[in-house]
Amino acid sequence: MTEKLIRNENEAIEAIKANMPTSGYQMLRESLDMAITALEEIQQYREIGTVEECREAMEKQKKKRLVEWADGTLHCPNCEHDNTCLGFDVCVECGQILE
Repeated sequence: MTEKLIRNENEAIEAIKANMPTSGYQMLRESLDMAITALEEIQQYREIGTVEECREAMEKQKKKRLVEWADGTLHCPNCEHDNTCLGFDVCVECGQILE
């Protein structure tokens, strides 16, 4: 039987499961189970988005004050969209929560 290279998390998980010791080596089995769980969690987080996308979304949840420009218009501090007349507590352009 020839071995093949593991190219992604799914193949790594399957390889670990297929080569799991069946008796003895309790610490090794527990460690491999933890590794499988960690890889599966990473896959779930990747479905949500990248780390940068998640950080950006979290930052938008913090209330920020509108910025008043010299002409008196009020703009989103995140994307600079004009929110003068809208009266919303969320920027309609980028979703930033506003005070």
